[in-house]
Amino acid sequence: MIKVKCMVSRYDETITKPPFKTLQIDEMEVYQPETDHLGEEFYDILSKECMERGYRFKFYTLSSKEGFKYNVVVY
Repeated sequence: MIKVKCMVSRYDETITKPPFKTLQIDEMEVYQPETDHLGEEFYDILSKECMERGYRFKFYTLSSKEGFKYNVVVY
């Protein structure tokens, strides 16, 4: 498994029309499996970590912010 740094963000509720923007609210480090069929195991890891922090996992994308591999968007 590979340890990766993730930025946790949620949508800015003040923006009601596209393009929507997310705001960073937290960060976390999780282990990403080296082999993972369709990303199912990594999804479960991210979802569980978010739940433990009190967030509801929505989806994740590659991060454009330096220092983070993924951007995890939560409710």
